[in-house]
Amino acid sequence: MVDIVPNSLKAGIVIGAGLAALIGEIQPGGRLMETPVSIIIGTLVAFYVMFSDPFKKIRQNNRVARVISNYGMVPGILIAIFIGLAVSEYPMPNIEWGIISPAFGEMWAYLPFSVGVPGFDVFVLAIPTALIAYIIAYGDIIVGDTLIERTDQMRKDETIDNNLNRVHLITGLRNLLHALFAPYPGLAGPIWTAATATVIERYTFGRKAMDSIFSGTGTFHIANFLALFLLPLASFFQPVLPIALSLSLLVTGYVCVQVGMEQIRTPAEQGVAGVTAVVLAIHGAAYGLVAGIVMYLLIEKVFTRKQQRKNTPYKEESHQKAL
Repeated sequence: MVDIVPNSLKAGIVIGAGLAALIGEIQPGGRLMETPVSIIIGTLVAFYVMFSDPFKKIRQNNRVARVISNYGMVPGILIAIFIGLAVSEYPMPNIEWGIISPAFGEMWAYLPFSVGVPGFDVFVLAIPTALIAYIIAYGDIIVGDTLIERTDQMRKDETIDNNLNRVHLITGLRNLLHALFAPYPGLAGPIWTAATATVIERYTFGRKAMDSIFSGTGTFHIANFLALFLLPLASFFQPVLPIALSLSLLVTGYVCVQVGMEQIRTPAEQGVAGVTAVVLAIHGAAYGLVAGIVMYLLIEKVFTRKQQRKNTPYKEESHQKAL
């Protein structure tokens, strides 16, 4: 599926998803506009640490910079939290002690074992939503695939077995389990883009920074899982959680735009991708996909046929002269 879709549509979907993430944060009423000082400074720090070429050069000869860069967007989040508390954009946290007990009883009330399995008509009505969700997930798959391919070329000491069919199967199986035991749509995507970019960025620094992409990803998620049960951490981050969410989306937007730009080469592809991205970001995935398909058929297909017609007589004439 990923290989069949034209580059312009791939790029449009990915860039559109990135623009949607950015617009959601910077538009009036967004988190960045509500608390601009902390989030803007934190975002700039995260971008500088994760994506800056000058910082990568500094990192080569500076041990402190190497340590900071190993933590991806975490330094940006911590600085944003400190500034947000200092300038009173966020309230001081009320730290509590103990272990968090998951609310399994409350969650049971939302499971199909309690509310029942919906009828066939509900599944039919959900088809458009499912298609839109897959369009968004498709963009995530492209981003993840591009990041992995780029990283695999940078480190030759490990071969990353990246199989998109397996990504679909694992995501589908996990979402089925979620639907039965933990129905939360926010966790249904194939990747967490910001976290993936953070792990991969550290992986590119070599084996000393991260032994394997699998061990690095596993360590990240194990630590994340254990942190969920620590009440002091949860109570500390609860009032400043919007900072982490905002920086995560802003980093996601940056990565999506960057990856999307890599997909397009010709002026026709650039135009189709740009229009698709804007429509998707403003009017949603369904309208963006329709606009992209129409633009692709109208511009790229027609353009290609015209070019073939122009080139064919020239080739035939050249062949006759050669004879």
